[in-house]
Amino acid sequence: MVSYQVRSGLLMGFGSFTVVAGAILVVFWPSMFFAQLRRMMTLSPTSTSFDIWREVPIPMYLECFMFNITNVDDILAGKNVPIHVEQMGPYVFREYHLKENISWYDNSTVSYYNKRSWQFQPEMSNGSLSDLVTSINPIVATVSYILRHQHAVLRVAVEVFMRMYHENMFMTANVTSWLFDGIEDPVLDIAQRFPDLPFKIPYDKFGWFYERNNSLEYDGIFLMNTGAADFSQLGNVEKWKFSNRTVFRDECGEVRGSTGELWAPELGQPEVTIFAPDICTYMILPATGPVHVQGIDGVQYAANNSLFDNGYRYPHQACYCAEVRDADCLPSGALNVSACRYGAPAFVSQPHFYNMDPHYPSKIRGLKPTDDMNFKLSLEMYTGMPLQVSAQLQINLLVRHVDAIPLNNQLPDPDVLVPMFWFRQEVIMDDHFARLARFALNLRSGMPYGFYALTVVGVILLVAGITILIRKLLRSPDEPILDNQREDTQ
Repeated sequence: MVSYQVRSGLLMGFGSFTVVAGAILVVFWPSMFFAQLRRMMTLSPTSTSFDIWREVPIPMYLECFMFNITNVDDILAGKNVPIHVEQMGPYVFREYHLKENISWYDNSTVSYYNKRSWQFQPEMSNGSLSDLVTSINPIVATVSYILRHQHAVLRVAVEVFMRMYHENMFMTANVTSWLFDGIEDPVLDIAQRFPDLPFKIPYDKFGWFYERNNSLEYDGIFLMNTGAADFSQLGNVEKWKFSNRTVFRDECGEVRGSTGELWAPELGQPEVTIFAPDICTYMILPATGPVHVQGIDGVQYAANNSLFDNGYRYPHQACYCAEVRDADCLPSGALNVSACRYGAPAFVSQPHFYNMDPHYPSKIRGLKPTDDMNFKLSLEMYTGMPLQVSAQLQINLLVRHVDAIPLNNQLPDPDVLVPMFWFRQEVIMDDHFARLARFALNLRSGMPYGFYALTVVGVILLVAGITILIRKLLRSPDEPILDNQREDTQ
């Protein structure tokens, strides 16, 4: 039979150990959790995050909405009427991302190409890819825009040349041609044969995503931070197309921000920065408040009126315009990406001119901007996991009257930003990753309660050991000795 000294010693020993262990774990658990999270998320060929980053497993969809001009006959008849557009779609495509040609470097960076592909989803779409859409002929608008500052003789010659193939400045084609298959145009054929022309168009067809589906190099090569040296830089783009600068000047031309696939934990950050290669710049989204997605709490970031401002409201963003502001610098809400798109008069805005200066929306009929068209991103703060992404932008053509090219001057208003189409790229965390996220978050928040319980158990064991010791001491041989002393004094 175990003596009381042994029992008491064991209880006090185990109790002391569990008290100390529980207290230490309570104090250091947040650091331990973050260290483990860092090991899992820091990008390397063997990290947990690698397979998820290399080929995004969460379903992604691209929704395309086309704008069909419905009053072409009235415009060609010379009536002084605004352009009327009708939205068609969405035409939904399943989107896939695959990183290829991956190279690792000692300075905590990795280079790669992002191969993207799209597959049409007819059951999710409102319409067919054979639907016909009428809009501005981008070739006529682009050639005229490029030649707007050239000599009048050259503009007249180009006008005569384009009149040989085009009766007016409008074009009708089906959806798949507008988007992926491309539209043939004789002007493009001639441009390919005569490289000395004053305008350069590098494609034999026109399409908003022409030659992009399954292309390895279309998006360019990226150099991204792996987070190994500085975890807060995880996922940030260091260089794009071998440079840390884009087509814009000063801070507007910096390559910075995340591509949106990897985020370091954003513990209360007031804003996030997204690098968007499609527009050759980055976008800053401020925090707008808490959000709850699939049972997970996060923070939502959304665009405000600073997005695509050209210095009208935010002076530091004047670098999105020329050194001296000219007529090509539009009021707030539209970004000139012509330098990013081979000189085409392409301007990016939010869908239906949402959050845009009313100057240009007032010239178009049929637009219906709503709050759900805003560019939004939701992140879980402790893990940096994207909960929901709704990236949506609109492509517009600036049609401005150019002297000596009347083919381009058929719109009643001499200066119109014509909406061509807009797209929404949606990513929503699926059930599988939501369960993993909830497990990780429950582990982070629940483990301290286990450590508290361990500490309490230790205290109980310690108290039990001390109690046994005291009780045995009170029943020790000293008691009879005291009784004998009392008898001797009597």
